[in-house]
Amino acid sequence: MSSATLKDIAKEAGVSISTVSLVLSGKKRISQDVRAKVYKVAKQLGYIKPVYGASIATNRLSHLAILVHEDYEKAFEWHFIRQMIINLETVITRDQYYPVIIPVRLDEETNEILEKVVLARVGGLFSIHYGNAELFQHLEEQSIPVVIVNNSNFQNQFYSVCVDDFQGAYEGTQYLLGLGHRRFGYVEYHRPDAPAVLKDRLAGFRTALDAAHIPFTEMDRATVMLFNMEELEQALGKMFEAHSHPTALFVHDDHLAAQVIVTLQRLRIQVPQDVSIIAPGDTLDYNQVFIPRITTMRINTSLLGTLAGEMMLKRLQHDQEDMHVLKVNQTLVERGSCQQVKRA
Repeated sequence: MSSATLKDIAKEAGVSISTVSLVLSGKKRISQDVRAKVYKVAKQLGYIKPVYGASIATNRLSHLAILVHEDYEKAFEWHFIRQMIINLETVITRDQYYPVIIPVRLDEETNEILEKVVLARVGGLFSIHYGNAELFQHLEEQSIPVVIVNNSNFQNQFYSVCVDDFQGAYEGTQYLLGLGHRRFGYVEYHRPDAPAVLKDRLAGFRTALDAAHIPFTEMDRATVMLFNMEELEQALGKMFEAHSHPTALFVHDDHLAAQVIVTLQRLRIQVPQDVSIIAPGDTLDYNQVFIPRITTMRINTSLLGTLAGEMMLKRLQHDQEDMHVLKVNQTLVERGSCQQVKRA
């Protein structure tokens, strides 16, 4: 039996692995000359298309890819996504599909990731947090279904299971309002890869303030680089130097909130005695004793994984899917970083 692979054919034919995959899977977008060349090389090398590489609609055993970030800047998310993967795997293995984790970088070229996916010979793909419309579109055109998990940037284009960031921010702010807070600050970090999350959380926060007729200006908002503690200290110092400084902060997530708490301590500002803090979570592992106790709008990562797995199975089984986007609500978890506002 020949051991020729797609990579062997691509090298001999002088084309990319993704092009070989498109040709051998019968896609029509490749020119006739290239198609003929690929078929010729494949025949010369004795290539035999693997059974599990064929359409998974006729094959009950297959692998499904899971794209996850390997960037250092995203390392703190691993606790957050771990439970997603566990529940996702639980769902798909019941139907004899098995996960293949593929690490990706933010700066990685689309073709590089596509070749990883092609070489893995998967029948479907989950993308957790990572977003790449070009990649997703290419895979869908190859009849490889894509389900995007916890990234709302593409909910109008692709099947997605994500978090209702507007709802979480709105209800989190309402909670602070219920504690009597009337002066608010908002702290976020630059996330060029997730503009929808930034937009939705800020919108939920501001909508809650508007409904309560609480003024808010850009002076009350700080946007920083995630790991730049000096910049964060400058921003918070400026925010709290005014006499009418905030009594409550809504922070973009609890990872940043932990940095905010440390920075405020250096500024001799105590949480929650001087200022209350709430943030979407839980990116932090609160089972660890050294993690600060932060009140969060908890994101149910287990449910995200379960729903994503179920959505993929329906797509693989060609069931009619009424909803191509599912959103999971956030729930309040009190841990002591918020308290009733003190009245003079």
